[in-house]
Amino acid sequence: MLSASRAARLALLGTGLLMAGATALAPAASAAPSGGSTIAAYSLAAPRVTAASGLVARAVVPAGAECPALDVADGKGQQAAVPMRERPRPQRTAPAFDAITVCSVAIPSGAVTASIHGRAIPARMPSRIDRLALLGDSGCRIASWGVQDCSDESAWPLARISAAVASDQPDAIIFNGDFFYREAACPAGQQSECGSSPPPVTGLPFTDSAYGWIADSLLPMAPMLAAAPMIVTRGNHEACYRAGNGFFYLFDPREGTSDTCAPVLSEGTLTAAPTVPTPTYAIDLAVAPDRTLRLAVVDSAGGNDVAVDAYAAVQRVAYERAARLTAPRSGRESWLLTHRPIFGIVSTDFAVPGLPFLEWGSADQQAASWGLLEPYQMVFSSHQHIAMAVQIPGQPGQLILGNAGTLLDPATGYPLPAAGPKAVPGQAYPAPSWAWVSDEFGYAIARPQADAGAWRLDMRDASGSTFARCGLRARSLYCASGS
Repeated sequence: MLSASRAARLALLGTGLLMAGATALAPAASAAPSGGSTIAAYSLAAPRVTAASGLVARAVVPAGAECPALDVADGKGQQAAVPMRERPRPQRTAPAFDAITVCSVAIPSGAVTASIHGRAIPARMPSRIDRLALLGDSGCRIASWGVQDCSDESAWPLARISAAVASDQPDAIIFNGDFFYREAACPAGQQSECGSSPPPVTGLPFTDSAYGWIADSLLPMAPMLAAAPMIVTRGNHEACYRAGNGFFYLFDPREGTSDTCAPVLSEGTLTAAPTVPTPTYAIDLAVAPDRTLRLAVVDSAGGNDVAVDAYAAVQRVAYERAARLTAPRSGRESWLLTHRPIFGIVSTDFAVPGLPFLEWGSADQQAASWGLLEPYQMVFSSHQHIAMAVQIPGQPGQLILGNAGTLLDPATGYPLPAAGPKAVPGQAYPAPSWAWVSDEFGYAIARPQADAGAWRLDMRDASGSTFARCGLRARSLYCASGS
């Protein structure tokens, strides 16, 4: 088995080889031979209307290669080769994604093994959950105002985290958005830090590309993509004017969504599509014969973090559907998955002299979800680049894990606010009773406990060592640092 450091170096090397001489992106890729090697293969949890098995297989291959077959076997040893279909490339994005083809097919119910070009992928949703991996905000920051050192596995530890997640052998992985951070050309003189990062394609109203996704996600995340089904939400970095096209092409599990962020052509000019919430859906995970965890997947890629504006009404539809999907039912407990937190405390280190400071982030999400949080035992989010847990009396515990690799937020400046967030005019949540913050890179492993609604969550660092332990019981979340 490769060490995490060796895997990281090979991932970066592989990215460099794929992108060598590819500044124009597409021309050479069109000559790729039929049956070319698979760049990435993985399984995505999907709503049952998309896949009766609850699982979709994806393969990313060089453009020009035929979609491979999904080789499956059932519990009786019966084997089949299921043709994969080409997922439509998002329109009006050439040449950003012309170098790859994405192939997809629902994994048949009853499959117990699955592979693509000999590469094993998760074949079925877990029959019972013992370990859930939780993480978010993983990409390497390359922006006009600063560069994260993408070639240093300590500064950008996603490859190490991915290997550690895989070694934990989770039954499923919940990734809460913000895959993509390579949004600018590498500044002159910093090429050694950018890890062969490709610049955005000139002339397009978005910042991602096939090569950017390969570098930022597909290669470094390979170990965990092979380890367990992925349950994904869309982050604000996957807004349509940023990396939305790649997200819907590669990671949205539903059929017919590739063009969700396709640029709009008007009078000969391309502009970014509006970022609006896609329909909420639910994923069910069996915890015990009489106990199910329902995950409501809410798209909160858009919205205003510092003030409530008109977007809150647009966003509310997604939370209303989530509440309907998670209506109380015997034996069912529910978590809300939403990239932007409902209860996220903002560091005072972000205060700007002369401007009012807001202690709570995600203003539009607070307003949009007001009065709709009763079904949930926990809200799991990322967005803020830190590990945080917040408890507001009478509300589900809020867990934030935005520490899976991207440049971390300040470690200081999180005093407990004296008042809760103001959700709508004349209404506010109670003051928080408790909060916990850590600036460690990593992820969490959640394990169900004997009582319904009770979970233990171990916070792991980039090497897989536990640095804090948390517990969820009766909608209350609590954490303590230390192993």
